[in-house]
Amino acid sequence: MKTPLSTRRLALAVSALALGGLLGLPGAASAETTLEKVKRTKVMTAGNSGSYPPFEMMEGTKLIGFDVDMADEIGKRMGGIQVKFEVMDFKGLIASLTSKRVDTLITALTYTPERAAAIAFSVPYYDAGIGAITKNNSGIAKPDDLAGKIVGVQLGSSGDAFVRQMLGSKVKEIKTYDTILLAVKDLDNGRVQAVVNPIPVLRHNAKGLRGLTTTAVWDKRVVGINTRKEDTDLMAEINRHLEAMQKDGTLEQLDRKWFGG
Repeated sequence: MKTPLSTRRLALAVSALALGGLLGLPGAASAETTLEKVKRTKVMTAGNSGSYPPFEMMEGTKLIGFDVDMADEIGKRMGGIQVKFEVMDFKGLIASLTSKRVDTLITALTYTPERAAAIAFSVPYYDAGIGAITKNNSGIAKPDDLAGKIVGVQLGSSGDAFVRQMLGSKVKEIKTYDTILLAVKDLDNGRVQAVVNPIPVLRHNAKGLRGLTTTAVWDKRVVGINTRKEDTDLMAEINRHLEAMQKDGTLEQLDRKWFGG
């Protein structure tokens, strides 16, 4: 028995609508990579702590610093992309990236194997060795000299990890702070006996304070830009521009501007 023509037409129409619905589902759009989305929208979002001068700091309501200038330059080289920063607590940065709240992290995040297991790191754009800042004549010159001392660190930072992993219970107390500036102020006021962090950041935060000195570098640390593991095309694009900026002297110019290097 032949199917009536009207019935066949109805079946074809329903099939077409069903196919169109499937193509319109959110899952179909997921084929667009983060880089493709950035190129299409001309916007790349970046998580940033806003509290790691001179890499990043707030000037009133405006975010400024080495990372901001570097990100703006990368955006230009990507074809006029606006890098839109979202400032948040340092401890929430990695979660903001893995949850897709932001496309990247451009916030001088120090490379560690633990972090690299969760997110991708670009080629290094700055080598910020870890050391300590202390009061003059404190007698603190090497990590073991922190034994029995009260040590200040930025919560979740590479300095925090260094003290806990290398010294642990040998120190009298580890005091944590939301920003390095607060830790350095407590050092100046005698509430802690040393602050451990990358040396360039310590020096910047101690500007204008007398009677403080930094140790030699205790451990080399590099920082990079971060993407999600799966965003390999975006990371390749970022690496290409970072390497070019290294070769043409752009990163050196930013170093001189923000660190006096």
